[in-house]
Amino acid sequence: MRAHIIYTLLATSLLSVPTFAQEETIGVQKQTNLDIVIYNNDRALVKDTRLVPIKQQINNIAFSNISGQIIPSSVLLTGAGIKFLENNFNYDVLSYESLLQKSIGETVTLEYMNPKTGKAETSEAELLAINGTSPILKINGKIDSSYPGRILFNQIPENLRVKPTLVMTISSDKTAQQNLTLSYLTRGLSWDANYVAQMSPDNQTMTLTGWVSLTNNSGTDYKNANLQVVAGDVNLVPDYIARPRMMMKANMAMDSVVMESAAGMAQENIADYHLYTLPRKTDILSNQTKQVSLLSADSVSIQKTYTFDNQLQPYSEVKQVKPQIQISFINTKQNNLGIPLPRGVIRMYQSDKQGQMIFIGEDRINHTGNLEKVRLNMGTAFDISADAKQIKKNQIADNITEKTFEITLKNGTNSNVTVDIIENFRGVWKILSETQKSSKPTAHQAKWTISIPSEKEVKLTYTVQEKLPMPKTRPIGVSR
Repeated sequence: MRAHIIYTLLATSLLSVPTFAQEETIGVQKQTNLDIVIYNNDRALVKDTRLVPIKQQINNIAFSNISGQIIPSSVLLTGAGIKFLENNFNYDVLSYESLLQKSIGETVTLEYMNPKTGKAETSEAELLAINGTSPILKINGKIDSSYPGRILFNQIPENLRVKPTLVMTISSDKTAQQNLTLSYLTRGLSWDANYVAQMSPDNQTMTLTGWVSLTNNSGTDYKNANLQVVAGDVNLVPDYIARPRMMMKANMAMDSVVMESAAGMAQENIADYHLYTLPRKTDILSNQTKQVSLLSADSVSIQKTYTFDNQLQPYSEVKQVKPQIQISFINTKQNNLGIPLPRGVIRMYQSDKQGQMIFIGEDRINHTGNLEKVRLNMGTAFDISADAKQIKKNQIADNITEKTFEITLKNGTNSNVTVDIIENFRGVWKILSETQKSSKPTAHQAKWTISIPSEKEVKLTYTVQEKLPMPKTRPIGVSR
């Protein structure tokens, strides 16, 4: 009786197990919506919605044409009345190498040119192994590793996909067609900002144009997508897991560069980051760099300065130095900006007398918020210089020194210029005398702002006292 009860329970339980569900491939032709959010640090969030025929109980749904650099542990599938049970990322895609690897031990067709007849002929062979990319074949009972023809594969091996595919097992409480949204994080999609600044002839204003450069190395096309980019450094956990082989090909050459010039991207705050939304759908093709308009601002007020930054305290008798050329501007609404500027490179241009744009320098900016000041280094001035020398040094005590410097500033241009001289000092310091008034930007810096007339020289002489901490001494007879 007991055995009969056990047998009945076992039979009942076996009947309740759902039968194996056939795989249903859902391609991009079933796609009803695509949202992509790209971050600065080689991460993107993809939300791919497709119309899927679902049967009651167990379903195996294969989403094809997904990113080849998907992070499988980030996958989320959502839909009405479904439960997400399992996912398998199949990244072993169709290629000559994978066909060879999967066909080892199988019969393949060989095609070669008969030198006597000049016609193509075929024969069968067994693929035994692969030496690098060279197949080792068994032909008519003999082993050949340098066959002069080509291999024709009779079929696509099992489990070899044409495109990266995510196979998900789900359960459903009803049979219906519905939209399922596959959300996942991926590598291989990145963006950065690039800016072009056109300087006015008088160096008083500029026109600033910003572009978002999108790079797709994920191995998949994204068409008709709603695009957003996030500016800010999102914290990521270091990835210690080795990536699949195909993911190592991410840094490949771009096939094309596409530029879209239209209305700029709308900006909004999200958490402590800034979100930029493209106001139209766009395509981001595999191995492509695309540029879309971010912003355009006219008549941005700028200030041009020449700066000697801690360069003029010589160790030798005379030291000649050229200043750095700096362009600065304030990111405010009053200055026709006032929007967050994502990190990127600003390239500066200015017209010559014939109206031709000439490249005059570039610099990188960090994420720059509203009300912040931007400083750009253009390069080194040609016709402005400083000759500096130390003309006196007094050792007041073991740790107190007084030094006097003379700096001759020369302006060889045909216009008046203003230069900033910034010097760093050690310990407790003070300026004892100076021929031009200085300021103190930081605890260790003195700054002089000096005007130099066209084709003239101006001298700055100052004396500084530095008091350094006394070295610690040990009592006599005490060793370390």
